[in-house]
Amino acid sequence: MVRIREAPGWREAGRFFKLVLRRRADESGLIGSGSEGAILQGRRWFILAVLFAARAVTGFQFQSIGSSANALMQDMGLSYAEVGMLLGAYLLPGAVVAFPAGLLGQRISDKTLGLAGLVLMALSGVALSFGYGFISALVARTVGGAGATIVILVATKMTTDWFDRSELVLAMSLLQMSWPFGAMVALPIQSYLVQSMGWHAVMASGAICTAVVFGAFALIPRPAGQAGAQAEGGARLPVAVLIPVLVAGTIWGAMNLACVLFFSYAPMLLAAQGSTPTVAASLTSLAIWFTILAIPTGGYLVHRSGRPITAIILCGPIAALALMLFVADVHPTISCLMFGVAIGPLSGAILSLPAQVLDPRDRSLGLGLFYTCFYILMAVGPSAAGRLQDAWHTPSAALIAGAVLLLAMVPLSLAFVALTKRLIPSARARLHSSPAPRRLARVRSASRAGHH
Repeated sequence: MVRIREAPGWREAGRFFKLVLRRRADESGLIGSGSEGAILQGRRWFILAVLFAARAVTGFQFQSIGSSANALMQDMGLSYAEVGMLLGAYLLPGAVVAFPAGLLGQRISDKTLGLAGLVLMALSGVALSFGYGFISALVARTVGGAGATIVILVATKMTTDWFDRSELVLAMSLLQMSWPFGAMVALPIQSYLVQSMGWHAVMASGAICTAVVFGAFALIPRPAGQAGAQAEGGARLPVAVLIPVLVAGTIWGAMNLACVLFFSYAPMLLAAQGSTPTVAASLTSLAIWFTILAIPTGGYLVHRSGRPITAIILCGPIAALALMLFVADVHPTISCLMFGVAIGPLSGAILSLPAQVLDPRDRSLGLGLFYTCFYILMAVGPSAAGRLQDAWHTPSAALIAGAVLLLAMVPLSLAFVALTKRLIPSARARLHSSPAPRRLARVRSASRAGHH
């Protein structure tokens, strides 16, 4: 009799704990269960390669205007201001598109949303290759920028889903390399195309590369737990989650804006200090290369240490110090290298922050808000820095502003930590208010009854 009464209780307990483990696997971004889940999880680095290519093609397409600027000005009669508008039109849609794209990601799969973004990018490339007027080119660039925003958002979201927290910083660092990699690959290829075949071929090359990535992106499997997460996801984030996400997005925007200001105004400052244009461009290019190399290296070191906040708090002030030394004309070459090395670990560390507070069902919406903060800062920051430069009558003004942005990441990171600590007790409260603990109590009661 003891065995007969004991078995049902333990069987129910076993079923319950299997259900809990399966649900935890789904919530942590694991893919299915059993041998199929292990096989899919083993493909995550291949999937990261596809996401890398998708994000790289956004950099490739962005560079198409810069690579063919002279030809566009000759054939279409564009001014420098209009070329600048075409460049900015690729980034400005992000401030408007990122949040709706994140909201839409709550309802449709990441794969479908990413493919839609790639379609917009391909259409933009085709339209630009056949365009002959400034207005049509501006519209096409805006459409392509909207598609690129969607692709970048989806790539970040899918990387967060496919990699656990122990690997996330390294994965994000590798993903972050993709945009500058695409832009730098575009420079020699598009320069050759514009000289041999004209600017139409440059625009078409962006569409062709996007089509190739589209085919690879379509082969990405869908995480098994995503449908349930989308069904549970709502259109609102709790305030306790919303504020840390906005803080993280501000940190990400501040770091990228500081880099843009350095790469834009460093050559001007070097020229004002007496360097030749060739030397000025070479030093800035050297800093860019060191940044690109430092991103995966720094990401690996942060991955090994497991302390992204510490990396932000240490590397932000070091990069700010490098900028101030550069402004003061103290060993400009060493200052450039120091800046590039210090910036490297920041990318993966910052991009891993949203995953610390976002549940899988809220990641699409949360990352939409995260990137909205980023794009707003990127939209208004360069203009504000230009006005500051006009007021101070020196290129060093923008670089000092960049140093202030990098220093501001320290209190923002500490605020993120404080907000996250406040979030932990509320998460525990939600856990205890859920039906799972009550179900566990019933299982334990049944198990005790089996022993009597």
